[in-house]
Amino acid sequence: MSSCNSMVQTIQKLAVCAVILLGNMVSMNANAQATYSDPHKVVADTTTQVIELLKTGIDPAKQPDEFIEQVSAILDPVVAFDYIAKGVMGVHAENASPEQIKQFSASFKKGLVSTYGQGISNFQDLDIVVLPSSEPIGDRRRVPVVQEIRTSSGVTKVSYSMAKNRKGQWKMLNLVLSGINFGQTFRGQFAAAVDRNGGDIDKTIQEWENGVK
Repeated sequence: MSSCNSMVQTIQKLAVCAVILLGNMVSMNANAQATYSDPHKVVADTTTQVIELLKTGIDPAKQPDEFIEQVSAILDPVVAFDYIAKGVMGVHAENASPEQIKQFSASFKKGLVSTYGQGISNFQDLDIVVLPSSEPIGDRRRVPVVQEIRTSSGVTKVSYSMAKNRKGQWKMLNLVLSGINFGQTFRGQFAAAVDRNGGDIDKTIQEWENGVK
């Protein structure tokens, strides 16, 4: 039980950080996002749009369902949730059924968005700056975007792994915060849970769902 609690606590802590940062990636509509040819512009512009969403007065604590619904709708166009979730499952995705992958992807997304509602209102006044690209993007389809989150206690750097899909839309695949690779960390947590559960993927997915509620 203690190892299970440890996994849940780690998931929760990482989710808090990840989802706050993911919030800076949202777009108010898919059509506007599709016109962006520069992933740095996507990140910079949508940071402002997230803050504007909060200024509408919606309260994550008092209107959790409505808030989660709105955030989910605007996160979907710019965050590759299914790709990320499958990556978190790692080698176990090869042995999982399509239904299990779909279930975990939905659970993974819900966990991040739910945690987002718990913490985003406390981060409205942060000074968030996207650093310009050090070299032309050209025809590259995957680039890092570095963002600085400046507070009175110092500067935190975040590196987003951005990829352009076939429609020309930039989507986030991963992020590294203060040297912590979230994709690798979540993948390690999932693998450890599967091992502890004797290879039972269904049980592991259920634990994950319970841990991020």
